Amino acid sequence: MLTPGTKLPEVDLFDFQDKAVHLISFFVQSYLWSGIGIKRGQVSAKNTAIWRNFAVFGVLAGIILESLQQFIPFRSFELMDMTVNVLGAGIGVLIYLKWPSVKYILE
Repeated sequence: MLTPGTKLPEVDLFDFQDKAVHLISFFVQSYLWSGIGIKRGQVSAKNTAIWRNFAVFGVLAGIILESLQQFIPFRSFELMDMTVNVLGAGIGVLIYLKWPSVKYILE
């Protein structure tokens, strides 16, 4: 996300492809990071540690990474990318709260 973008291949499969990549990557990141330090029996929407992880690894990471792109050559800041990052992270934490078992399979 913070690499200069002049040598990347042009792939145009569908409209809003860039936004889909942002959504999926932050969904996966948030899903996997939301449960850091959480034991199986502690998965609950009332657990503040899950929301702290979501805020740091989902929302804050999405905002900071997108903001830093304005300082990278051939990259630019886009408010819509930042919004989609946070949306993907939000979906990730909600799916984690519903189905945390996939994370435990990966451990």
